[in-house]
Amino acid sequence: MIALSIGKATYDTTVPVDKYPVENSKNLIKEKLDGSGGSGSNVAYLLGRWNNESYFAGAVGYDDFGTFIKKDLESGNVHTNFMEVNYEKKTTTTFIIANKETTSRTQLMIEPEVYHLKKYEFDVTPDVIYTDGFEYSATMSALNKFPNAITVLGAGLNYADPKEVVSIAKEVKYVVFSMEFACQVTKMRVDTNNPTHLLNLYKELREKFPKNEIIVTMQNKGAMFSINNEIKVMQTMPVTEVDRTGAGDVFDGALIYALGKGYDLEVCIRLANIAAALSTTKYGAKSSIPILSDVISQYESKFGPIETQQQNVEQVSSAPNPAANMQTLQNIPNSSPAQPPKTPEMPLPTQNPNMPPNPPTNNQG
Repeated sequence: MIALSIGKATYDTTVPVDKYPVENSKNLIKEKLDGSGGSGSNVAYLLGRWNNESYFAGAVGYDDFGTFIKKDLESGNVHTNFMEVNYEKKTTTTFIIANKETTSRTQLMIEPEVYHLKKYEFDVTPDVIYTDGFEYSATMSALNKFPNAITVLGAGLNYADPKEVVSIAKEVKYVVFSMEFACQVTKMRVDTNNPTHLLNLYKELREKFPKNEIIVTMQNKGAMFSINNEIKVMQTMPVTEVDRTGAGDVFDGALIYALGKGYDLEVCIRLANIAAALSTTKYGAKSSIPILSDVISQYESKFGPIETQQQNVEQVSSAPNPAANMQTLQNIPNSSPAQPPKTPEMPLPTQNPNMPPNPPTNNQG
């Protein structure tokens, strides 16, 4: 499979701490993890590591960080032909505080000035196009140039312009919404433990994006999707989480891998759930990307050989393992308010949003 990933590239420094620092205090840190990040970059890296012909298109600055990102991607078997160096800018950097006590993460992105790709001369024909929404013009150019490609958008709170993300969503086949971004788009406040809230959120998304296959990721609660006109929630695999950084990107990358293999959507989401869950057991973004064989092993230990599976709803519903359990939301009676409350405090912003208190995992939630 030839995959073209378009989007953000950053230089990340992850700092695990025993508990969140107290304001105006001094703290001695004895460990940190440096590496490249950004949703488009992370997805390209996963696909390269998972034995695909992977290309990344994104811009970096003229500095050591930009050089590091290019070398890091190439070490993951990613072609960097379509990367650009902006000689007048510095590479975007991100500091991530990973709280061991709560497993939450706090991000500080340093980007004095936004800059984008200037050339979209894609001279390969991709089977799959992934975008995180950050490179709007390059993405639209690729979508127009390669109409037969499988197209996937990771729609999350990832510093892309929300209006551009919504515009791209209408042009791709698969949209993977983080719960946070789905709430922004629909202007709903959703209790993820309330099936009626989830059902109405999904219906609202379908009304706004009627031509798309919609997936909503909900961190450790799994993913919501529809198949055979039924809206379902597939639980994730239970693990001991330490850091959710990059888990949404891992979900997107694993989903793309499975779509490229031609698996049924349920199989694709199940595989993506497993990969994302495994990634939360390690710190960092690219450093937490699981090995393909480990993901396949986890899958096959629960569901059998993946290459022979084209599973139907009945098979999934009867599976005994918690990772296989699904709820059919349309069949759950309305025991709570029929519509989750809408709120004026969550409009679609006109500028890049700030990260919320509990940042999403960019499409794992």
